[in-house]
Amino acid sequence: MSTLLGGLACQPEQLEESEALAGVEAEMRVANSLTTRALVFNAISTNRRANDLVAGKGVPSEGIPGQGLADLFDPETGDGYLQLQLRDEDAQHFMEYLVGCALDETQALTWKEPLSGEVRQWKGKAGLCTQWREGVPTEECRRRVSACILARNNAFGRRVELSIRGEDPEDLTRFEMESQTGAVDYDPDLAQYVPSFLGCTTLQSGANRNCGWRPGHIGRCVPGQTVRLGAGGRAPDRCSTGPALGVTTSGRSVLRVCAGIIGCDSSHSRRLAQSEGTCAATPPAVTFTCPASGDFNVMLAPYNSWLGSTASVGVETGTAAATAYALSEGEVFRYREGAFYGTIFDSAALKAEVSVTKEGRIVGKDQHINGSVYRKMFSCYAPEWTQGSAYATHRVCALPGSGADCAATVTGACIDPSNPSASKCLVEDGPLVSGDGDFELCQDPEQEQWTEPVTVYLHAPCELQTKDTSLCQWWPRPRK
Repeated sequence: MSTLLGGLACQPEQLEESEALAGVEAEMRVANSLTTRALVFNAISTNRRANDLVAGKGVPSEGIPGQGLADLFDPETGDGYLQLQLRDEDAQHFMEYLVGCALDETQALTWKEPLSGEVRQWKGKAGLCTQWREGVPTEECRRRVSACILARNNAFGRRVELSIRGEDPEDLTRFEMESQTGAVDYDPDLAQYVPSFLGCTTLQSGANRNCGWRPGHIGRCVPGQTVRLGAGGRAPDRCSTGPALGVTTSGRSVLRVCAGIIGCDSSHSRRLAQSEGTCAATPPAVTFTCPASGDFNVMLAPYNSWLGSTASVGVETGTAAATAYALSEGEVFRYREGAFYGTIFDSAALKAEVSVTKEGRIVGKDQHINGSVYRKMFSCYAPEWTQGSAYATHRVCALPGSGADCAATVTGACIDPSNPSASKCLVEDGPLVSGDGDFELCQDPEQEQWTEPVTVYLHAPCELQTKDTSLCQWWPRPRK
């Protein structure tokens, strides 16, 4: 992991950023782009038999025992009924997100695409139920994964980074947050990974190339003020008087700075500055004006794409820009959205059925359901939203504004400061991970209490509302 070295006023603040940075675990940061319609109408989770099989419950009436995911989806010996249901592409997408929530980054699930016969992998990410790969998950495990899947869905399928927070008494490190947050490598506006973060297919050099870069970290500054940072060089407007900012300890490095938290290509409008050397020397440094968002991120690369380099980024501190670098997850993702809780894996609570017939015909895709398809999935909204109910309904329903084809029932405000007895959650910040602001002990409309909610934080309040931004007005309030 990178190490924050710190510095005195008006001196560089340095952070080591080695080539290993690209592999730093993103803790509980996950992306979301599972469309609501794919979540509520797919031939795995919205299929009673498939739902039970995937949940590890088996089919007791037929003597079929519960199994882990690896056995169920084995390309050669996996369950034939599940293999048939995977002919529905939405079922494949659902499983991608289930595996991403349940398994960790060291795990993957191998499966066979039923039409092409190609063997593929779903990769783990959040690690909320790692035992599900090889064995039958606990009910608590299924609920925690259900909440994660719901948190990663939205009606518009817009993929953005989320910070999910919660508690697991069996593993107090499960929901640890990043102490230093890396730049995001996926651009939701382009619906693709930033090309500069992909490997170079030919030998290239310099700071203008759009391949072979690695994410640095995210910083914050005062909009409109001058920011200076570097990886060993002096800022180009301070060649004679400024200190060296950061250091390149091996090889030769180049750097790029982009507005916001998402990396960028050389020609992109988000690019603020880049450098392959300053002040008649090879170590890079830049001077730029802090963008209106107040956020920036750094990208690093060796000067030659076929060589290596190791650098420490240093930022000028103690100025009007109030520059801070290598922000924590809590500092980057500071807009609390709400809590998601319940279970997808209760086949008796499904209000719809989707299946693939033996002839390969997908049945049930064109139906519409009033309310939630999953009668045991719920969502509550943070009190900071000015139109919380409308925002939450848009978030979990495939037909925003209609209340139809929803993935969960919106129960109300997680915490209601004006009427505490109406609060849907009893705790505003769970004690096991102090200070992360996670709602706990949340209730459904029948007053049943759920102890495995996940709370979502966003980087910006309107990231998931591309249609009606009037719904995403968010105002901070002090917490008790």
